Amino acid sequence: MTALKQRRTRTTVIALVAAAVGFVASAVIGIAGVRSLADSTAGELAAGQAQAAQTQRLPFTSTALVGVVDDSGSLTSAAAWVLEPNGVGGSIIGIAASADADSGTRDVLSPLAAVYDVSGASELRSAVERLTRLSFDVIEIVDQRRFAQLVSPLGDLPASFPVTVVDQSGEEWEAGESTLTSPAAARAITASDPNVSDWVFESARSAVWRAVAERIGAGVGSVTPIASDRDVPIPRNLDEFADRLYAAPVEFRALGFTPIDPDRVSDQLGQEYVSVLGPAAAVVAHDRAEVIIVFGAIAPSRLGAPLDAPIFRVVAPFTADDLADLGLNRADVLKRAIDRLFFAQANVVSVADISDEEVPDITRVLVADPTIVAAVREVYEPLFGEIEVAPAAVKIDGVDVEVTLGRSFLEELRGDSSPVVAGSGSNDDTGTNDEPTTSTADS
Repeated sequence: MTALKQRRTRTTVIALVAAAVGFVASAVIGIAGVRSLADSTAGELAAGQAQAAQTQRLPFTSTALVGVVDDSGSLTSAAAWVLEPNGVGGSIIGIAASADADSGTRDVLSPLAAVYDVSGASELRSAVERLTRLSFDVIEIVDQRRFAQLVSPLGDLPASFPVTVVDQSGEEWEAGESTLTSPAAARAITASDPNVSDWVFESARSAVWRAVAERIGAGVGSVTPIASDRDVPIPRNLDEFADRLYAAPVEFRALGFTPIDPDRVSDQLGQEYVSVLGPAAAVVAHDRAEVIIVFGAIAPSRLGAPLDAPIFRVVAPFTADDLADLGLNRADVLKRAIDRLFFAQANVVSVADISDEEVPDITRVLVADPTIVAAVREVYEPLFGEIEVAPAAVKIDGVDVEVTLGRSFLEELRGDSSPVVAGSGSNDDTGTNDEPTTSTADS
């Protein structure tokens, strides 16, 4: 079942009580360090639409999964392409080829590159849908020649490599500024070495994706925006998708990751994947909350709700000044809120980082079903501190509960001193090592 097919509305008291199973009121959720993300057009659109009618929907966005393979057919890079609701421009989100499909939360590790090597494109699609909770309209696995063809309309790509990278053939990309032809970009994004942990090459791959996004600039081509997302045609293939993506500005974000402890990789790597990863077998975990922050902002209508539990939208209206004395940024606060919802076994499908709204003194919780106000207050007040719960005057289709974080949540965070929970990045939970999280997400 795809992520989109798994979504369904659940607004009963029974579901809310079930969502609270396992909740420990004294637990503290969250890890600082996720970079601030740009305010999303999709999130802002949903917020604006809420003023117009009694029931609104999250804007529809088309999605594509692009995998890149090297000359031997091994997956070296993956990216989710997401169009804006008006059908042009959007986002490229880099996904590590060595990322575990379950973000390190299960007892068996399934890195994406190994899934593709063993089971092919169909299983890779399923694994990425599991990781991102997205459903995809288009998927294509491209080799070097096809990648070069895809980016050739952009001309040479000015790239900036954060570190020097050398692949197994000896080709080198020095740290610093560089200009890549399309074939050179294809070689750089497929650089690898079986004797080196694959995640070491992620910074170079991200540099190529970022160069693609930046080279698009204000847009390339003649595809025009469409007023209503209901009328935007879903691209039939990657070429049509690229025509639309390249037609307006594109942002790049790479999901941060943490290498999983080698001992755990040795013990828990799926047996079918051991032989294909070689002597430098390494697996990384993307942070589940960061994944939701990114895709819940740019593609909320495409996120699935895998749990039989309430579906949430989370809004953070804070400015940098609001958070200065906490030493956090807006993404940090969102992450901590989402971690708490994960710990309570809730679904989050929409995230809005909107810093131009008034910050409520008390966290505001709006529910689609007015009969569950008391149950929501009982279950979720331990998560967020003092909250005000009321029926939603405007419902958002597919969303049971909308939480607008207030100053009372910031007060709750001031007392945060317990361990991180729920597999959103905890060393205890994911078995990650002590190396700092690697993140190349753009601010």
